[in-house]
Amino acid sequence: MSNPLSLELPAALIDEIVERVTARMHQAPERRYCSKTALADRYGVAERTVKTWRERGLPGVRVGREVMYEVDACDRWIESHA
Repeated sequence: MSNPLSLELPAALIDEIVERVTARMHQAPERRYCSKTALADRYGVAERTVKTWRERGLPGVRVGREVMYEVDACDRWIESHA
């Protein structure tokens, strides 16, 4: 009796999947962004502290009325200003 969940894929499809996964692995990593509230929670500080850091140069990207923060860039900024 065969496994009802068994699936056989054509070799050409498998090759295409392997190519796409390999190409994606060599791309630049995705950037992670978070809000002021999430950043404050991450560092255990008040949102006002994040605002002060922003005024002092913490990197952020304005999205409409909000500022979003790239986590890795903020980590580097905080390390260099500690």
